[in-house]
Amino acid sequence: MKRRTFLISTAAIAGGALTWRVSRSRDAAAIAKVVQKQLHYLKLDAAGVERFARDMSERKAISSFRLRIIDSAGVLYTGFTPARGGRIDQAMRHGEDRIVTQYLMSSDFFAHGADESRIVRYLGYYDSLVACNNPFARPAIDKSAT
Repeated sequence: MKRRTFLISTAAIAGGALTWRVSRSRDAAAIAKVVQKQLHYLKLDAAGVERFARDMSERKAISSFRLRIIDSAGVLYTGFTPARGGRIDQAMRHGEDRIVTQYLMSSDFFAHGADESRIVRYLGYYDSLVACNNPFARPAIDKSAT
């Protein structure tokens, strides 16, 4: 076998495998991976993370193409830490920060005083346009009743 034939065959097989991985990837799985990777220091309710990932993927809040790349990367993504300040780092952090912020706002994390020792549970998808959906809101205390 010639070297050129070998290289073309190898490239075709690698391209086919990559296409297959991307086509089988899911947005919700990528969102769950991002939450698990970025919040590894918290105790997360696994079922809640899965529900959040489904809810967020249904809303199409993040580019489906980027999410499919993350999901298809699999272990490479969860173990990969790009150089700080680089272009890849900035692009990845922007999307990751949006997902993590949305998850924390959608959970009981802030309602319990940002206590890292508690299990973080998903309450429901946070929507800033819904008035009573703010995790920082506290009930009004009627001082005249005392």
